[in-house]
Amino acid sequence: MYRYLEHTADILIEATGNNFKEALEESAHAMFNVIGSAEPKIKINIACSAPSKEQLVVYFLGDLLSEMEINQIVFSKVEIIELVNFDLKAIAYGDKILPKDQVKAVTHHMLKVEESKNMCKIQVLLDV
Repeated sequence: MYRYLEHTADILIEATGNNFKEALEESAHAMFNVIGSAEPKIKINIACSAPSKEQLVVYFLGDLLSEMEINQIVFSKVEIIELVNFDLKAIAYGDKILPKDQVKAVTHHMLKVEESKNMCKIQVLLDV
């Protein structure tokens, strides 16, 4: 589940899940929703590593943005297939359509990862 929080100029996302993997997938879906809606016709493999969970959020969402730009695809779905420590492998699904909106970057500003026994919450700011 995700929601958009108040922010003056950019888009602040709060994504939750039962664990970090689910919350990270929800963060990606929230970002995709800003960019547009596409059928899951094309799949792209994504792999990234980071020194921390917070950095992994920024790297992963940033890699998804880069793949969208490079391949001129709008993603609609992502599935993290492997997450070990701070290394992940995922498959993103989308189609070659024009985006409805532009996300310039994923920022470190206001970035948070909060975990408890049965929940993880990620807050991340998108520069639009």
